[in-house]
Amino acid sequence: MECIIGRAYRNTPKEKCDLFNDYFFDQFSEESTYGIPIDWSNDEAFDIEFCPIKIESLLRKTNSNKACGPDDIHGKILKNCSRSLSTPLSLLFSLSYNTGTIPKDWKMANIVPVHKKGSKDDVENYRPISLTSLVMKTFERIIKEELLFRVMPLLDQRQHGFLNEKSCTTNMASFSDSVVLSINDCKTFGIDVVYFDFSKAFDSVNHDLILFKLKYYFGIDGRLLKFIENYLFGREQCVVLNNVKSSFKPVLSGVPQGSILGPIFFVIFINDLPACLNEGTQVALYADDTKIWRSICSDDDHVRLQEDIDNLNDWAMRNKMKFHPRKCKVVSLCNRETPLTARSSLGIFTLPFIDFHYTIGEDPLEHADSEKDLGIVINSFFDFTDHIEALISKANQQFGLLRRTCHFVKDIRRRRALYLTLVRSQFEHCSPIWRPFSKKNLEKFDKFQKKCIKWILSEEEHSYHSLNCYYRKCRQANILPLSKRFDFNDLILFHKVIYQDIPLKLPAYLKFYDGTSRLRSTHLDSLSIVSDILPRASAPNLLNKSFFYRTHSLWNHLPNDIRSTVSKTSFRHKIEKYLWEDIMANPDESIT
Repeated sequence: MECIIGRAYRNTPKEKCDLFNDYFFDQFSEESTYGIPIDWSNDEAFDIEFCPIKIESLLRKTNSNKACGPDDIHGKILKNCSRSLSTPLSLLFSLSYNTGTIPKDWKMANIVPVHKKGSKDDVENYRPISLTSLVMKTFERIIKEELLFRVMPLLDQRQHGFLNEKSCTTNMASFSDSVVLSINDCKTFGIDVVYFDFSKAFDSVNHDLILFKLKYYFGIDGRLLKFIENYLFGREQCVVLNNVKSSFKPVLSGVPQGSILGPIFFVIFINDLPACLNEGTQVALYADDTKIWRSICSDDDHVRLQEDIDNLNDWAMRNKMKFHPRKCKVVSLCNRETPLTARSSLGIFTLPFIDFHYTIGEDPLEHADSEKDLGIVINSFFDFTDHIEALISKANQQFGLLRRTCHFVKDIRRRRALYLTLVRSQFEHCSPIWRPFSKKNLEKFDKFQKKCIKWILSEEEHSYHSLNCYYRKCRQANILPLSKRFDFNDLILFHKVIYQDIPLKLPAYLKFYDGTSRLRSTHLDSLSIVSDILPRASAPNLLNKSFFYRTHSLWNHLPNDIRSTVSKTSFRHKIEKYLWEDIMANPDESIT
């Protein structure tokens, strides 16, 4: 592989390493002064205990397959010698933290360029991943736990990246529910969603600004702030390719991608971004992936959304960051089933309409028919059709590769494991958000899995003529039909919401049944949930696109003993058993 930036080609491993390192170095923002004043008057509040027992537990969890950092201490050594290393490391960690001084070897990083997209010959299409000392990562895990304990109450709840029990799914669940409710509102013409793309976000974060926000926004001071200052100061990096290293260069800004503390520092750094938005404009963040959206009821809403874009651009400049205008997109959303017309001062438009051209700075933002949002393709009609087609196509390719490559595997258990790991896993990411609910789309997934079940059971020459036959074969392989697997994933996530295992709350329109609601046609029990909203007559399936609204009906039809199960593990076992019983009770139907 040749590497190029501009017209400068590099062929030898050493030349490519130096080219990558020079490019990554050029992405840094201005050097920091590290002159943050530290108040030592309340330093006892920032005391951290480095318990040998806890360190031993962390060392035992070390992934021995991970590459070691510049200190060349392998994970197998840390894992296998965890007991004997725990006490000396606790003394080292305690001394380092209390003096605010980190050994130089622990602040050095080997950089591995990871391709993002585009041509692999262009260094601009790579991101730097830091391989740091595994000993330091153990140290960082203890600091991270303490830091999160102190800052978590002040973190914006709309941030879903790198935080415990938050994920792409929790981000998209709130977003999709908001979009569906807005489209269901007859006063709304549509929703404009603006997707922002930071230019080299993790590399351009200014260290002085991180320290400033930690001190004055989150109250971090004393030894903890001094330690973080030293953690950011004096870092060095080199690029490693084919066992060849570049020379070391200083790290002037940014947080190391691949470290334990780096992502948390970025979440803290970006925490005040939502504060500059107008009322009525909503935002969701996943680390540096930021989107804002607003219901468009009049021309004024376009103006307000443009003000929000300007405010976010001003925030970026104040924080010494910048957006990439060509990668920021606008998607206008409406409901496919009810084409609406919107009247404005510019004329009459059929949704999705583009009657307002947003700009960021002096650059116009591109209106797109679809955009990939945390791995999910969002199109103008918010129906996930494009995403479903792309998923099935990708799964078909993966299954074809698996079948050709592993033709020698005959054991059912091994084939099952390969299918679940390499093929069905394609359907697991955020499935409660995009999952199909129409019979036609559900049949597409089960028809695909039918091929896979035949391969697993070595019955590719057989024909499963009926649903009951297919279901029996699924039962034989102990693999839920995909149509039921989607229900399983929905209910597992809903159970976590109900019993507050994740920081995701039921929307206001869902309430626990108290025995007096007139909205219910059947009275189950106090664990059932009622809804205060009804679908529009012209779009009865619209609310099924909301995870919360769709799944509350599934939840209400579960037996009370399953719904009242608090344990996550027990609930999984019970719900799987319940779904299998429901599957085997279905009448015989043909598969087209």
